[in-house]
Amino acid sequence: MIKKLMTLGAVVSVLTFGSQAAFASDGWADTKETAHAINDGGSFFQTISDSTDVDWYYWKNDSDKINWVFELQSPTGVNYDYDWIAYGPNGQMSGTAGDLGPGQIDAATGSGFGRGTTIYFKVRGHSSQDFDSRHAYAVYLSTW
Repeated sequence: MIKKLMTLGAVVSVLTFGSQAAFASDGWADTKETAHAINDGGSFFQTISDSTDVDWYYWKNDSDKINWVFELQSPTGVNYDYDWIAYGPNGQMSGTAGDLGPGQIDAATGSGFGRGTTIYFKVRGHSSQDFDSRHAYAVYLSTW
């Protein structure tokens, strides 16, 4: 009986920690220095777990492509926004994607960002009430 209880406890612990890791946002890509790489044509799904959580992504241009579009799909009923910062041979530039509201796709497009440029994208809640630890947002990057 004790052996069964210990096994059950171990299974519950593994399931609890394993399921949390699948969508855990706190401690994941919370700074520019720990940003998650996203490639051309890449997409990613993640959650904003609380009002102070942010997620950072980056794309390093090692190609001859000079244009990009980064899209953010907020979960239904939640409004997320993103800012971007580009560092390259021609200096630094930054901006914010247009905000279309809860559940919509916000996008920004950049042009003239050549080889050697690294662009960081910071996903955040629009207000302190805009977070959802159960439903993921989606980001997508396309370059040409």
